[in-house]
Amino acid sequence: MLIIIAAALLLLIVLTGENRVQLSPVEDILLTLFAPAQTAFSSAGQKLQSFVDAIASFYELKAENDHLRKEIAFTEQQLLQLQELQKENHRYRELLKFAEKSEYRLLATEVIARDPSQWFGTITVNRGYLDGVKEEMAVVTDRGLVGMISTVSPNSSQVLLLTDPRLQVSAMVQRTRDPVTVGIVESHGKDSANLKITYLPLEAKSQPGDQIITSGMGGIFPKGILIGTIREVEKEQSGMVLSALIEPRVNFNRLEEVLIILDPGKSKTLPPEPGDTGEAGGEGEPLS
Repeated sequence: MLIIIAAALLLLIVLTGENRVQLSPVEDILLTLFAPAQTAFSSAGQKLQSFVDAIASFYELKAENDHLRKEIAFTEQQLLQLQELQKENHRYRELLKFAEKSEYRLLATEVIARDPSQWFGTITVNRGYLDGVKEEMAVVTDRGLVGMISTVSPNSSQVLLLTDPRLQVSAMVQRTRDPVTVGIVESHGKDSANLKITYLPLEAKSQPGDQIITSGMGGIFPKGILIGTIREVEKEQSGMVLSALIEPRVNFNRLEEVLIILDPGKSKTLPPEPGDTGEAGGEGEPLS
């Protein structure tokens, strides 16, 4: 049996040698029988390899996608911070220009809170009596009058806005500047975003487009600070005086930085010389 098996193997080697031109009948039959199975196994192997490669590629792409998302989020955050810094820089430039032109000693401060019960009523700023702030000091921006200091603590103060019903300001028409034609600016009531001026005499001849400024009467608000522009004029029911709707120059719901007029009765002064102790109690360094 061993001799027969060895002979058969040798015969098979001879029949399947390299120099053959064609397949043997046995090989032809075997290839015919097993060709579909070989094709199926080969196709399945290729699909399995493609599936494995796809899984590996998916995890690589997912990791790369997560990394790119983090980079985009970081870039967007940096861009947002840059835009905020640009806006803040622009606001401070405008305040600085206004302070340089102003005849008053001004103290720059930031808005740190709003009264949640009355959005248009009060704001809180980060300067207090340790910085020289006192009650009833006028508060402005480069655009116009904001309000006045109502309460003061060591490091913060509350500002009563022009839109608060508790605040009234003596004002006049800038075009005429007639000291006789003085009215009272106060909150509009129904329209919290606007103001109104009342008790204007008929001879004021106010008209839409006129600018309203502080009159200086009362000693709190210096004369000449811009308040807003007249939109509509109408006679009161008595027919003896006028009232008008005013569009304020200041956007009260977007206040971020304001200026406090430290002393409306004095012009801004130069910094003290070295060794000068200044006034007792010390004031915050004004923006000048």
